Amino acid sequence: MRPKEIEMIKISIIIPIYNAANYLEACLESVRRQSFQGYEVWLVDDGSTDRSGAICDRLAAEDARFHVIHKANGGASAARNVGIEQAQGEWICFVDSDDTVEPDYLSALYSYAQRPEILVVQGFRTLFARRLPEERSFETRFYPASEVYRTFRDLHIHRCGFPFGKLYNASLLRKHRIRFMESVHYAEDVLFMLTYLCHCQGIQTVGGMNYNYYIRENADSLSRKIFSFESEYLCYQTYLERMGQLQQHFSLPPEVLAQTYLVISEYLVRRALGSLYQPQTAKPRRERLRILRSITPEQIDFLTRYYTHCSWFHRATVFFLRKRAYGLCDGFNKSIACRFVLKKLIDKYL
Repeated sequence: MRPKEIEMIKISIIIPIYNAANYLEACLESVRRQSFQGYEVWLVDDGSTDRSGAICDRLAAEDARFHVIHKANGGASAARNVGIEQAQGEWICFVDSDDTVEPDYLSALYSYAQRPEILVVQGFRTLFARRLPEERSFETRFYPASEVYRTFRDLHIHRCGFPFGKLYNASLLRKHRIRFMESVHYAEDVLFMLTYLCHCQGIQTVGGMNYNYYIRENADSLSRKIFSFESEYLCYQTYLERMGQLQQHFSLPPEVLAQTYLVISEYLVRRALGSLYQPQTAKPRRERLRILRSITPEQIDFLTRYYTHCSWFHRATVFFLRKRAYGLCDGFNKSIACRFVLKKLIDKYL
């Protein structure tokens, strides 16, 4: 690419692709119809075994704005990181290969990308196969550092960590080496956003919805899939660490921290402990007990402060940990896991 062409690139779109042939053409065609000029697209074929790679190659041959990288399968985080390394634009945004965007997706975001150290966020539309769409929208407003707490308290920005519908400043990503964590397989997009926010001076929300997020039938949901204890626990630790950094960076008040810590306690800690007993990720009893004993008093104190509104079985787990009844804690969680496995089998076959 010639230097003058690089100067014209304002936005780099990164699309990780893995076996998305059934939806990919609609996705890429919607990207081609952008009203905004001055963008490039990096199609990262993450070891697809269907027609996805061929679709990407054909489009790149037709449209010089599209570039293709073929790589061995390594997951969406690794694919996005490869795209970040190659991106030439001032700003970076993401699109998922089975979603579509409206013609003004880029122009609406870029219209408010006037400050370098900010996150630009727009709402999105969630489309289901068998029920009415859901919409998540924001008002157009700039939140300086002193008011970023409002995006957590009022907008629950920590629950909108999807990579799409946002503009990330490329210089900021490069300066602080911000990348997706490839060893974390759940909430890695939220962690990416939180890490980026640690270096921001504000958040710009944009009205309207130009992203169509599809919930596909029979698609594997990462929110329901449990990964190894090591991966799940690293997610919990990193989330907690990032919130601590953000608390200092933006002076987040106690009520905001309470909201996010409830999420960490109920979902992230629960997922990590639950992974010890799931059929695909289970560990031997001796190893489970070692892990339970390794939970520090400080961590138990944290769970105790933020478990009031959690599920009854999570509260029971915390109770056993507080009493250092590790054998009872292990047996209880194993029985809970068996109960859920049995329920899944009944739902599947009956």
